[in-house]
Amino acid sequence: MGLKDEPFLEQAPRANGVYLLSDPTPFEALFARVRAAEMRIRTDAELALIPDGTGLWNADEWRLRARGADRLLHALRPFTSGARLIEVGCGNGWLANKLHNAGFDVLGIDTSTEELEQAVRVFGDGPVFARADPFDVDLPAHGFDVVVFAASFHHFMDAARTIERAKTFLRPGGEIHILDSILHPSTTEVEKAMERGRLHYTDLGFPEMAEHCHAHTLRSLQELGAHIRSTPSGMDRTLRRFGREASPFSHVVLHRQ
Repeated sequence: MGLKDEPFLEQAPRANGVYLLSDPTPFEALFARVRAAEMRIRTDAELALIPDGTGLWNADEWRLRARGADRLLHALRPFTSGARLIEVGCGNGWLANKLHNAGFDVLGIDTSTEELEQAVRVFGDGPVFARADPFDVDLPAHGFDVVVFAASFHHFMDAARTIERAKTFLRPGGEIHILDSILHPSTTEVEKAMERGRLHYTDLGFPEMAEHCHAHTLRSLQELGAHIRSTPSGMDRTLRRFGREASPFSHVVLHRQ
């Protein structure tokens, strides 16, 4: 049985192709305004090409995101075709679609209705997309093989609580993958990152957005059982010599026994 046949989706209201598992939140409207101010909203035509960001102002970032996606697919090779995967904070759905095309049965959840509707328009009958807050929705317990947080973990303040909640979605032997996030080497760097965030959003005209962004240390996730798959290499000069940017992102994985 595929995800679309599950009772929790069959019984849910649906609008413009998006399953509505949670009510809209004030954060949704704020996030949409911030995304627009940061010029991060893509047209449908641009989204269809992502992670190829050629011609976009943040093309370098998209090259790094593409490498992260390829690394994730490599890490997920032990899972069989049709394994169930949930991406938390899927946004416009580009990664969820890439995972769907790789053979996974994918549920992409986010609180941004507008971006989810765009994902449905662009990616058609690919992944299932739902408006859902992972802490405010009844998803099937132990119903997934993999939980992915890609460039979304920083929106969760309490790392331990978030990981414990994600584990409730996993079957035995399942994995949580956290990637495309900056995991800092110390609490001092966390404080600096939080201050940079406050200044950025204040300059942008949305100081309240800083309350929704949180920095975490790599060590704090390791203490929760995370294993490192990739961290910033520090080989900037060597990578640039070969035309590749050094990624600031880490990729860690946690296992459910």
